[in-house]
Amino acid sequence: MPLTPDQRAMLQLLLERDQGYAELATLLGVERAEVSARARAALTSLGGADPDRNVGLTDYLLGQADPIGRADASRHLRDDASDRALATTLVERLRELYPEARLPRLPGEPRSGRILGRARGGPSEAAEPRARRRVRTGGLSRSQTRLLVVLGSAAVLVVAVVLAVTGVFGDGEDSRAASAQPTSTTAAATADERIQRVALRPPDGGGDATGEAVFGVASGDQPFVELSIEGLDPAPQGETYVIWMMLTGDKGYPLSPITVTEQGTYADRFPIPAAVLPVIARVHTVEVAIASVKEVRKTVRSAIDETSLVLDRPGATVLRGKIPAGQQRGQGSGSS
Repeated sequence: MPLTPDQRAMLQLLLERDQGYAELATLLGVERAEVSARARAALTSLGGADPDRNVGLTDYLLGQADPIGRADASRHLRDDASDRALATTLVERLRELYPEARLPRLPGEPRSGRILGRARGGPSEAAEPRARRRVRTGGLSRSQTRLLVVLGSAAVLVVAVVLAVTGVFGDGEDSRAASAQPTSTTAAATADERIQRVALRPPDGGGDATGEAVFGVASGDQPFVELSIEGLDPAPQGETYVIWMMLTGDKGYPLSPITVTEQGTYADRFPIPAAVLPVIARVHTVEVAIASVKEVRKTVRSAIDETSLVLDRPGATVLRGKIPAGQQRGQGSGSS
């Protein structure tokens, strides 16, 4: 079974970006065990069988096992031909998908021109300092650029996960499926604190659509953005609306695609991952834009390939709201 886009993005960060379960758990706002379970499910899909049916092969293959776990897995693979065959299949598939992956040499595997999944010879790009890799910054300040170098891989994962879960990466072209699975809940706890409200209006003053974006902090110190819209026509087939947190005139961070009802309404809440809080704090405007699903898919795939956080917003803006200058630093900062 092929990997889903969010599984591919997660494995890329684990294998090629030196991220661990703990970092991804913090990023996604879930427990470490949940990230481990997702990784196990990804390898199960990739290999056609549960890699952890007898021993912890998932952690072993993804570089997340402790010394005892590595020793146990290595010992087991020497004795169990079936699991060794599964591990061999997984290593081969992972090397195909992630050429820069640091993969273990399995017991009995002949030594070749590869060490930890990389070719011998000249220096690898992965060996270069992270800051020297190309990260598009969209003309931001030097401090913002440094921030993006640090957060680039993690934040691009957020983009991939959000857009994959909601269907924009799917094979279907019908945008009405894009938000079939809401990314969050509209139920608000009584302890929620709403910090900033941003009115959304058509940029040209025409049309009947209106909306509001509310930045706040939920109980448990979870920052969020609530979006409500009225009077917006459903997107035509093959197109989708996307919420954008704009840092410059035409570049920003895509929070999520949305699908309005037949009555032209929408309401949902989106938790803000910790890794992108500093970026959200520098947002100037909130926009809802419409673009073809193909355009959105191409834009996000390019961002993942190039470790780019600030994306060129495709399509046309249908709603826009400017964040007051005095609030730009505070809306995503939680209780600070």
